[in-house]
Amino acid sequence: MTPIKLELGDRVRLTELGVSRSPKIRARTGVVVGLSKHYSGSASITVLFDGNIRPTTVHKSYIELENAEG
Repeated sequence: MTPIKLELGDRVRLTELGVSRSPKIRARTGVVVGLSKHYSGSASITVLFDGNIRPTTVHKSYIELENAEG
């Protein structure tokens, strides 16, 4: 797995791992709304999933860029 470079506003989707580990997240796509202050060493990303009012913090291995081939 290659690390992805995320920026605020990027459209992302849950990976298969993310879907299996976070079954309560109904929406599969969303927008990155928060990055850790120490992004390079942090393992969590804050995502506002489509249809949700509040953002959700997920492990960065649970998401990928929406337009990623794969």
